[in-house]
This record gives sequence, structure tokens and C-alpha cells, in this order.
Amino acid sequence: MIKKLLTLSFLFFFCTAIYSGCNTQDSFADPVDEQQSEQTGLPVDVSTLEAGNPFYPPMTISYSDLHNINATGDDKGLSIDLSNTELWGTVHTGPYPFEAGDSDFDYINYRASESIVGGTANLPISTFYNALYDANSWNMGGQSTVSPTIAYRLELFSGTSQKGMFGSFVSFKKDNNGNFTKLPTIIEGPFVTLKCSDNPTTMTIVWRTDEPCTSQVFFGQRRFEQLTSYVNEHSIKIDNLVPDTPYEYHVVSEAEDGRQVRSNQYTVQTAPEKGKDNIKFVYTSDSYSTSGGGESSYIGCNMEILRDIAANAYRDNAEFIIFGGDLIDGFSTSKEDMIFQYRAWKQIMSGFWNTRPVYPGMGNHEFLMNSFQGYMTLDKWPYETDSSEAVFAQEFFNPSNGPAPSDSRRPTYDENVYSFQYGSVLVMSVNTDYWQSTSFLSMNNSADYGGCPMGYIMKDQLTWIEQTLDSAENDSTIKYVFIFTHSPVLPYMKHVADGLWWNGNNNIRAKTRNSDTGTLEESTLGMIEVRDRFLLAVTESTKVAAIFSSHEHGYHRTLISKYTPIGVYPDDDTNDDGILDQYSTNPNFKNATWHIMCGGAGSGFNAEDEGATPWRPQRVTSHTGYVLIEASEDKIGIKFLGGISRQVLDELDDLMAVKQ
Repeated sequence: MIKKLLTLSFLFFFCTAIYSGCNTQDSFADPVDEQQSEQTGLPVDVSTLEAGNPFYPPMTISYSDLHNINATGDDKGLSIDLSNTELWGTVHTGPYPFEAGDSDFDYINYRASESIVGGTANLPISTFYNALYDANSWNMGGQSTVSPTIAYRLELFSGTSQKGMFGSFVSFKKDNNGNFTKLPTIIEGPFVTLKCSDNPTTMTIVWRTDEPCTSQVFFGQRRFEQLTSYVNEHSIKIDNLVPDTPYEYHVVSEAEDGRQVRSNQYTVQTAPEKGKDNIKFVYTSDSYSTSGGGESSYIGCNMEILRDIAANAYRDNAEFIIFGGDLIDGFSTSKEDMIFQYRAWKQIMSGFWNTRPVYPGMGNHEFLMNSFQGYMTLDKWPYETDSSEAVFAQEFFNPSNGPAPSDSRRPTYDENVYSFQYGSVLVMSVNTDYWQSTSFLSMNNSADYGGCPMGYIMKDQLTWIEQTLDSAENDSTIKYVFIFTHSPVLPYMKHVADGLWWNGNNNIRAKTRNSDTGTLEESTLGMIEVRDRFLLAVTESTKVAAIFSSHEHGYHRTLISKYTPIGVYPDDDTNDDGILDQYSTNPNFKNATWHIMCGGAGSGFNAEDEGATPWRPQRVTSHTGYVLIEASEDKIGIKFLGGISRQVLDELDDLMAVKQ
């Protein structure tokens, strides 16, 4: 009976997850294109399904609408046209970065507002040239390192319905007559990426402009440039750097007509050499929007909590952030909407990301999908360009050192499964929501038509995990290993009916369409076997300090050891139906390891589901927050900083003490 109730709750989760964060507008996704549905070597089989159009409301405006600003304005400011005469509301503006140079962490401070009427509005700028509001000293020439720029926020309505909150930036100049004209604008970044100890003499600076421009980075005393092409996406590799050394940098982009934009000046510290101790970093996850209105639902994200975590991580001197998935609402059939939400997430994180890298992984909400008959959803194809994994790689800047899929028909692991070393710490991103498949009518296996159920790890990725851990075990520069993923290995809150557990059901497994016979073939390993193979590899290592997971919205910490009752397959399947009905300990788990679930970045809270699992965590709380990891010469510890005050709600002085 308990398992049936949990299955029903899982079904409810999937339905509510799809609707979460949606506006109350009547709109439907386009049906899956018939040509896409043809079986042309795909590893899934939808020949018996009809394309569906479930309720997936699109964004109120598009990303291009958000940046549709007239090139010339008047003596009050610039105007924006949202391409929809039914929209009304308010636009708020403020100088950006606020008092650039005074604070190392760029942020927005709104001060002037105007009405939006008929989908158009004036973006007030002149206010900030008045003495009482000239915080950025624009009347005196402004900060020498930054082009005059405002942030703007749109609060939109149509009829009596609220349609969401959207925002971006625009750079400008004021002519001799006092009129404002638009400049090319940096609307994303600049971000510090690929900064790690694998090559501490390099990093890559990336940014996006709203117009095609050239790319230049002034880094220390040198200039790195790409002046032969005009692009919107800019990526410049910086090399020949000294490890563990501060440098100042800024970026400049120029349009074909000579108009130019220049970023704020930032100070970035290069990565240390391999083996260095005294490393600090942060882990958290699950930042898609929730109830409460306002900033709790900003373009698919909970801006209020996520921005707070980014600022606190910066204040804590974290050198990087790893983020375990569910960045955005996602669950979309629209590639454009997914990209819009991803860019909002990056915008929220930019105060940290300007100087320190952020390494995200994929969760179940990072799901770009094809939908069938209102109950079956599959990873979107063509996989090379439109899969969840491909679009994630297009929008983020992670290492590309993961495995190749053993079946070339499947989506890529590029930038969603990866590893990097920072000082004495090795970090591994594991994708437990790869090639996702969901069926709302058959919860016993959500891969009825091909794909992976939530939590499943294919053999090729398992092999990569095992090989990476083996290599780390023999690497003297690596003291500690952290694995982060989305689906919890030991769920305890809302998701005991999925994760890497599925109520102990080993019948849950991936399915792949045989290209020769056309039939669907089940993977040889069931979910519990996958979990145990993963945990055997982890506990074989003497260096894994913790597995970080996500998906449940709160925090819990559980010790995985040979004394933890987690069930053993097939020994604990006494009636031979593929489902565990007793829960033994596993004596093969040689080295105890912590499982730390932290889904505290702002998605709606969960509470513990006591009694639903054979294990019980050592600490549980539903507060938002993040884990701060601190590695010193002889130990590595964690603090969970939670609640509105970000006080220490849980702490372990030495994660490795359990291995003694």
C-alpha cells in the first residue's frame, strides 16, 4: 500500500513539475513535427504514439523582444517595443553595475520607473544624471572602466493577468543635445570559465552582446582579441598565466559602425597548481521558480534565493560553485524558451561568475522534450542540436572530458558529464538525468518507448566513473574527490519513488531501440544494480569525501557504509519479483562515504518522509541554503549555511574521519 501511495505521489510530482512556474495563460506547445517522429535510426520507438500538445505555456515575450530597444531615443531615455500591444505594466531602471568600482560584486539597484502601455515603454535614463541620483558619477564622466549602462526590469500584465517579470541591460551615450542613443550592450557576462588546476596557466573569458561585435579582452598587461569577425557570442582563451596569481581584466566589443562597449574592471585569481591545499568552494542546487510571486518566479528561476546564495558564496571566499541541476523550470518543448531561462539563470549568477567559475550539472528540469499524447515525453531530437544535453552544452562552459556514448545514436555527454581538478580536490559531474524519458501512465518504468528513467546511469558513464576514480586513487596530487549529481542516491524527502531508489524496484531500467530489429531492448542492469555498482566504485576509493546530490528541496546528510541498511539485490528480493522486500547492509562497501543532499537554491521546500526508507539521515532540514566546503592541509570539512541568516545549521569538521 505504501509503495502504491508513493507511486501516486510520484505521478503527482511529474504533473505539478510540468506546470510549476507557469503563467495563467491558455497556450499550447506545437505538436511534434511528423517528420521528426519518423524512425530514422533513433534509439527510441514512437511508431505507436501520436504527437501531443500538453499545456506548456511559452514565455510571455521572447529573448529578442526583451532586447528590442530603439537605436535612438530622446532626452528622457530609450524606448523598448515588446511586439505585443496587449501588454502593460511597469518598467524599472537603475545604473549598472551600481557604483561600479566600489563593490567587487556587480549588482542592480533600481530607482526610476515608467509605465508600459500597448507593449511599449520609455526606459528612463535622465533621472540618473540628476545630482541626487547620479550614483555612478555620469555627470563627471562616469567610472572610467565602464560604458554607461542601465539595468531594466519589466513587470508585465495582459488584461487582468500577471505575465511575469523580465530584465536585461542596455548601454548608451548622451549626445551634445542631451539625447540618448543606444550602444552595443553586454547582455551576458563577462564570465570566467574553465579555470582549474588541470591547466592553471589558462582560462577562458566569455560574454554575449546584443549586436554582432568584435571581441577583445584586456588581461593584465596584455590584449587578447578577435577582430576579424563580428559575433554575438564571444569566447577568448587567456594563456601564459602564472598560477595562483591575481590579474585585472575587462572586455571591449565594437560594432561594425565603430560604436563600442566596455565592461567593468574585474580582478580574477588564477587557479592553483595541482595538489595545493586550502581550497574553498560551494555546492547547492534546485533554483527553479516557486510560489510567492515577485523575484521567486523570474524567467523560470527563483532569483531571490539564487542571487542571495551567489552573493554569500562570494563573501565566503568560495573559489568556485558547483550546482547540481534543476537550474530552471524547464520541462519545455520549446528550445527558445529553454535558452531564455538558461540565460536568466546566468544573469542572476553573474555577480559571482564575473571573477570565479560556476560549474552546473543537469537535473530533470533541464528537460527539452518531444511530447506524445499528453502523457509520454522523450528527449528532443535531432539529438545533435536539440536534445536537452546539446542545448545545455551550447549555453554553458563546462569541461569536455566526459565519455563518448557507447551508442552513437544517443545524445552527447559533452559538458554534462565531466571532471576537473582544483588544487588537491577532484570534482566529478555525474548525469543521473541523461536521455530522460517520462511516462505518466506507466510509473513502473518511465522508459516504455526508449530512454532512461530518472536516476539511471548507463554503462558507458558507469565505466567512466570507475576509471576516473581509479586514476584519482593513483594520483598523488589528489587528496579528496567529490562527486555531484542531481538524483539522490539515498532519497529521504519527496523523491523516494525515484532517484536511484524507486522504492527498491530493480525492474526500473533504460530501454534502447535495436536499429536492426526495431524492437526495444532493456538494459541488463536494473536501477538497484546501477546504484550498487556506482556505490561500490565510490566506496572502493579511499579519497571520495562525499557524494553531493539534489532533487529534494532541503538538506540531509547520510553516511554510506557497510552498516547502512540500503538493501542488496538479488539477496533482498525474497519473492523474486525484482523489488527489494528486506534491507540488508552491504559488506562490500569498504570505505564509508557521506551522501549529502542539498537542494536549497529556492525551489519549493520539501519535508522529510520518515519511515519511507530503511535508512535515516544524521541531519535533516528543509531550509534553503548551500554547502561550504573547506579543504586544509590535513582535513576537509563542510558547513551547511541555511535559513535567511545563512547560519551554520550543520557542520562536519573532517569528512574523511569516517574512513579511519
